[in-house]
Amino acid sequence: MSEVVNLTAVDSAGVQWPVVLRLGEPSVARVELVGHGVFGSADDDYLSCLLAVREYLEAMGRLLCCQGARPDVWPSGMLRQFDNGRRAHVLDHDRRGAELEVVDIFAPAPAEVVVSVLDQGKAVFAFHGLPWRGE
Repeated sequence: MSEVVNLTAVDSAGVQWPVVLRLGEPSVARVELVGHGVFGSADDDYLSCLLAVREYLEAMGRLLCCQGARPDVWPSGMLRQFDNGRRAHVLDHDRRGAELEVVDIFAPAPAEVVVSVLDQGKAVFAFHGLPWRGE
């Protein structure tokens, strides 16, 4: 089974680049940056694949415009295990203790709401009140 997801990546100048993701089972993501190469990732789950794809694009100075690249989106361990990392919660301080909204990590997102993998990590830690000890 294969699914094709058409997204964009944005660079620091705001230029948008078409990106084609080909998702396979159980956890395979292949990104084609149209006219600029191909990158593949087979990993533990879809979230791990997405992180690898995002890091690949970030090395080229681009951010992937998808829900999984928002600073306020991250799965719980249970959701990640249940859904093979395909969906994640929208982290909302106002809904703590209540059921959080769930999004497909590969669904499109506007360029102005996506961040780097590092900035997303910092935001998720901050949401949970944890100190960031990364780089």
